[in-house]
Amino acid sequence: MDDARFDAQDMARRIVRSAATAALGTLTTEGGPFVTFVTVATDIDGAPLVFLSGLAAHTRHLARDGRASLLMQAPAGDGEDPLTGARVTVMGNFRRVARDEASHARLLGRFLARHPQAEGYAGFGDFSIHHMNVDGVHLVAGFGRIARLFASEFLVPAAVADAFAAAEAGLLDDLNGSGPRLVAVDPDGVDVADKSVKRLSFPRRVDDPGEVKAFLAGLG
Repeated sequence: MDDARFDAQDMARRIVRSAATAALGTLTTEGGPFVTFVTVATDIDGAPLVFLSGLAAHTRHLARDGRASLLMQAPAGDGEDPLTGARVTVMGNFRRVARDEASHARLLGRFLARHPQAEGYAGFGDFSIHHMNVDGVHLVAGFGRIARLFASEFLVPAAVADAFAAAEAGLLDDLNGSGPRLVAVDPDGVDVADKSVKRLSFPRRVDDPGEVKAFLAGLG
């Protein structure tokens, strides 16, 4: 990598956190590749979340073999070669989160904060939230800017993620005022609901929920 300013970890995190959709690759019964289009959100620690119907072929694939990948891309500029847009492939194993699990309500809430339109079918019995256990991340950010990241280089440490999970509801209550409504917060930024839900990234990863207010003030 010949660009000293290139921060692979930060770029990969920003792309994944900002993505609303992704290409999901699963394995068929025969072991071949199967790719489809899904909406995506992230857990507090950055692990991808998808909300899938049990009737879909890719959901049946994951029930049999959870190994999968997600491709997310930052759009290229107008008139540019689409391949100039930075993109991230996240690899890992998806696990269906049962409705009676302690984490289900929180994970579903994270997904619905990013995709409020999914509220209309969130109660359907055949839909389930799936959480990815990340194995690694592959970033292509342009010529000479390719990086492979371990999960530990991409995800928020467990202790920090737990602190944010415990503080998220209180933070949102404290931070929301008369402007656009904040609907989710994590160590990498906030999701803001205006006409649509958009991502506002912090300049660096935050290690303590108490820092969030100061970071938001600096962004303003």
